[in-house]
Amino acid sequence: MHALVTGSHGFVGPYLVRELRGRGHHVAELAAGTDVTNRSALEVEVKAFIARLRNGDAGAVFHLAALSHVGRSWSDPAAVIQVNVAGTANLLGCLAEAGFSGRFLLVSSAEVYGNQPGASRIGESAAPAPLSPYAASKLAAEEFAMQARRAFGLDVLIARPFNHIGPGQSPDFLVSALARRIVAAERSGAKDIEVGNLSAVRDFLDVRDVVRAYCEIIAKAPKGELFNVASGRGVAVSEVLERMLSLAGTSLSARVSESLVRKVEVPRLVGDASKLQRATSFREEYDLDSTLDDVLEYWRREGA
Repeated sequence: MHALVTGSHGFVGPYLVRELRGRGHHVAELAAGTDVTNRSALEVEVKAFIARLRNGDAGAVFHLAALSHVGRSWSDPAAVIQVNVAGTANLLGCLAEAGFSGRFLLVSSAEVYGNQPGASRIGESAAPAPLSPYAASKLAAEEFAMQARRAFGLDVLIARPFNHIGPGQSPDFLVSALARRIVAAERSGAKDIEVGNLSAVRDFLDVRDVVRAYCEIIAKAPKGELFNVASGRGVAVSEVLERMLSLAGTSLSARVSESLVRKVEVPRLVGDASKLQRATSFREEYDLDSTLDDVLEYWRREGA
């Protein structure tokens, strides 16, 4: 199978490219500097990809390209809408015009659910209630994808990943930021680290499991379906910090910094992945502690 991966140079993209190639697939990436908001440039890339399809291979597109920082989306919501919504609409339009007949996976986000009071685990049937410009943009992108399915017959699938973590993630994101601060404190001899809200509960899944889920969805899921990509376990940020400190073999105090506390925060975001498991037989391979240990080791290597 030939696959096109947008956003291949972000955090998740390189893991997905590696997973696809490990499965024997041919992977195409957008040319360096290609902006999904530039329809003309995108048309060139899409046509080049479709020209590679031969011998009944309809191909697959994994659309990861997005501005993905929730907190930062408040400072420039227009840019988030332009990339996440208009960029998705551009890609779908180019594929439809070029006669693409393969599968299209839109990587959305569990952030679209927002706050779901009383729900221990959120299923796909929960009504979306986005609480940030980022979440709203992802929900809008989903709507454009489903419109393309209805209008042009594109074989659209949607994944809503919950918090995915792993080596190489930007320190703009929670787990990577905590690991980096712990490693920095180890080296400097500091007695404490800055933290944000420790009471939030999240569903953490290793990025290497996440990309396997994306491949399984493309390979096995029915057309037009939406899937949570989640572990199904809720873990408080305070527990994540405790586990990381234990794995690092260090004792540090946590000092809350107001600059790290979001003004709008979903208190609990935990997914029900039973639909994904039924459709694809997906099961996670990485436990939380091994992932946290890998993230700590990544920052030790980076610091060295």
